[in-house]
Amino acid sequence: MQREYETQVLEFDEDEVIKTLRKLGAKEEPEILQKRWVLGNNENGNWIRLRESGGKTTLCHKKKLDKSISGTREIEVEVGDFDKMADLLMNLELFKEKYYQENKRKLFELDGIEFTIDSWPLIPKKLEIEGKSEAKVRDGLELIGLAGKDEGHIGMKEIYRRHGLDIHSFERLTFDTKPTKANFTLDI
Repeated sequence: MQREYETQVLEFDEDEVIKTLRKLGAKEEPEILQKRWVLGNNENGNWIRLRESGGKTTLCHKKKLDKSISGTREIEVEVGDFDKMADLLMNLELFKEKYYQENKRKLFELDGIEFTIDSWPLIPKKLEIEGKSEAKVRDGLELIGLAGKDEGHIGMKEIYRRHGLDIHSFERLTFDTKPTKANFTLDI
């Protein structure tokens, strides 16, 4: 498995980050809708993600060892058809937990570092910085003036929990999703 180097910033000024990245000459991609199936996300940090993002579909196994910048391992392959692969995975009946999720992503690339501004249903936007090494991720934070403001790679389950929501209470999480009493966590 390859090591993933990524951190998240939950509280940031989106306009300021975009302005800084543009000023630095970052390559900017248009915002895209991502859709995914997350399968088997369990307490030992293993899960499968099928994701369609900007016309590219990937299947990925992730193993979260800890919440540090380098604490996640992954194996990812490109697949041809999101819907057919989802159907295949659902028919295997290997996974008790199955969640469909959507988000919107705006990507900037600079010096081998990816900066993504992600919009998820029901919560504020978040910023992810990903690079080929922990040093590159830290360089990215420094470039945009957010050194020391990152949370590590805490994951969406924790981010939703911090907003009083249980992401796994939503079998389908889209921008049309409305929260219910059953979606809220007790330990805010």
